[in-house]
Amino acid sequence: MARLLRCWITGLALAAFMAGSAFSVQARSYDDIIESGYITIAVYNNFPPYSFLDDESPAGVDIEVGKAIAAGLGVEPRWMWINADENLEDDLRQAVWKGHIITRQKADLMMRVPYDRKFSYGIDGYGLPRNEMVVMFGPYHREKWALLKNTEKTNGIDTLAIFQYEKIAVEIDSLPDTFLGSTIGGRLRKNMVHTTTTFDGVDLFRKGEVAAVAGMQSQLEWAQPATDTFTINATGLAAMSIKAWDIGMAVKTDYRQLAYAIEDITVPMIEDGRMKAIFDDYNITYTVPGLYAEE
Repeated sequence: MARLLRCWITGLALAAFMAGSAFSVQARSYDDIIESGYITIAVYNNFPPYSFLDDESPAGVDIEVGKAIAAGLGVEPRWMWINADENLEDDLRQAVWKGHIITRQKADLMMRVPYDRKFSYGIDGYGLPRNEMVVMFGPYHREKWALLKNTEKTNGIDTLAIFQYEKIAVEIDSLPDTFLGSTIGGRLRKNMVHTTTTFDGVDLFRKGEVAAVAGMQSQLEWAQPATDTFTINATGLAAMSIKAWDIGMAVKTDYRQLAYAIEDITVPMIEDGRMKAIFDDYNITYTVPGLYAEE
């Protein structure tokens, strides 16, 4: 009975909270955003060098891009911090079109959405559009997988075969984890050290416990800049199914006008070098999105 009472009280409190927060639970149109004077931007929590807290202040590439978008619209940026879910579709549902499972808060814009036309227009098992509630648009850089290597430990050998004898750290359940575990007939598995994050792997690398770390190039560069001894490149990863991908944004499908207005801000940033300057500030390599590089 006491347990039921606690649940009932909690439910009432949650309902009251949601009612009091009703002003912030809806993604909004371009006109509503301009009139309100702010835009709510969803960014991933504790995900450097893209979005994180530095001395309690929002920092990172996506934060700076978000600030530039807000400035271009003439409004104030407000941040909605989200945790990565099981897959991208769950993240889009949480951030843009359905809202947080508890508060139902939605963002007007979501950063760091892989831009893939096949995924955007994908069909589910019933023949219906899988992502019809969101519009994925505006790629602003290209991410890629890479290896951070200690060339003294690898003796300058660039092939993956060296990891039959030297240890390599990799984030568990990531694409590099799957690839490294299956390549060369699975002979690297005994020397693969699984970590919770890429940064945990870099910590082991600095301690000399592993000879290399596999991960996203931007994270590797931010965590451990390259030196004469420490190299960061994609040598050995050519056989991966996905080696690089564009990163863009998403809005609710009803608000395409907002997407067009944002692209009017970010495309010139790519063209005139302001986007690259943001990446330079974090000492990470900027690669133009494939969508624009092909033009």
